[in-house]
Amino acid sequence: MHEEENARFLKEIRKQGVKAPLVGETTLMNAQTVQLAGDAANGVVGHVMLSPDADVSAVKDFTKRFTERFKTAPDHNAMQGYMAVWLVKAATEKMGKPDASKLADTLHGITVTTKDQPGILLNTTVLANGDVDRQSFMVEVVDGKAVVKSTLPKLGN
Repeated sequence: MHEEENARFLKEIRKQGVKAPLVGETTLMNAQTVQLAGDAANGVVGHVMLSPDADVSAVKDFTKRFTERFKTAPDHNAMQGYMAVWLVKAATEKMGKPDASKLADTLHGITVTTKDQPGILLNTTVLANGDVDRQSFMVEVVDGKAVVKSTLPKLGN
């Protein structure tokens, strides 16, 4: 569901008194969902691929720069878009020149590290099927904020 739908869901499930743990994915813990849901979001836990609250220096630096420039904290969409540009840059450098017809093939199987491309924020591998493999995070909504509780490692090397 999208952020607004998640917020409505959280409010309704709290209203109905459901006591089961609420576990979800990125949009359930997104800042917009949490803001719209208010206290109904507290206690929700789940997995996120990207979090501006991750205890990673490059992520902290990005979050600071983004917040200063746009007067709001980034969400996973902002981070993902920013990192995508760095993935395209790395693939283009690997090809030796821009080539739209070969970009996807070059991205598949590429690993881009923060050492080689500081803007990537987290070491990232694009698997052969196009899925992304990088560390990710388990978060819990506490007092209206998604708090990173643990970091999950990349699945591969």
